[in-house]
Amino acid sequence: MNLFYLLDAADSTLCEGILVPNVLFNVVSTVITGIKIVVPILLIIWGMLDFAKSVIAKKEDDIKKYQKAFVSRLISALVVFLIIFVVQLAVNLVSGVEDSANPDGTTVSDIWSCSKKFINGVDTNENAEE
Repeated sequence: MNLFYLLDAADSTLCEGILVPNVLFNVVSTVITGIKIVVPILLIIWGMLDFAKSVIAKKEDDIKKYQKAFVSRLISALVVFLIIFVVQLAVNLVSGVEDSANPDGTTVSDIWSCSKKFINGVDTNENAEE
């Protein structure tokens, strides 16, 4: 039954001639938000474990190896977070404002606005107000 709900044309957006369910926009946006939060946290936790191993290590070579792994993971966490941030910023800047011809949000005039909906999700209340 949920499959038919996903394919409901009334709760969809027309992107460059393709009817995309609004639920898909929200799922992709949730996954992006999850990646933005979970990946850096996991990398920092693994880095902390590496740093703890370097503190416990007795040999100078092991200490340097674990410290290098710690710094590498911190840099990786920063890069993951910044890449997603830069992509979101670029798409939001390029897409500009919403299409004023269709304030209900059921038709998107260009691919950038469609991409913006994938990144930011669709407000479920925007169609319910009418």
